[in-house]
Amino acid sequence: AAVAAIEALVSLQNSSVPVGRGVQPAGSGWQGEPETALFRPYVVVFPFPGSPDGPVAEPATYLDYRAQATCVSASSEGAEAVTDLVKTAWVNAPLIVSGRSSYPGLVVVERPITRDDSISPAVHYSILQVSWRTQAT
Repeated sequence: AAVAAIEALVSLQNSSVPVGRGVQPAGSGWQGEPETALFRPYVVVFPFPGSPDGPVAEPATYLDYRAQATCVSASSEGAEAVTDLVKTAWVNAPLIVSGRSSYPGLVVVERPITRDDSISPAVHYSILQVSWRTQAT
């Protein structure tokens, strides 16, 4: 449930940027001949399982969820724009999980935009990890 909620936070905020779970989403990237065709930026979400953080008697009182978003574009500016969209969707927004209340999302890791020269043509990406603390209601 939390994974779907994490993906929905990105998808609902900006449906023009495709989101994939652990893989590049269909319809993203180069839309034809690389470097000459349009590049459709995208986000790959890597959700982490919930980590319990409660008393021994009820360890699931608090569950901390985390997700990583890898934001990819053909340019550094494009990767920055996609990262800003994910931040807008995740940071300071609660995670909607049935039976739980949520504190707003907090950035725990933010990597600078990097050029990936291991593929041709090169793309640019950034990595953002956000964490949400939830409590049973």
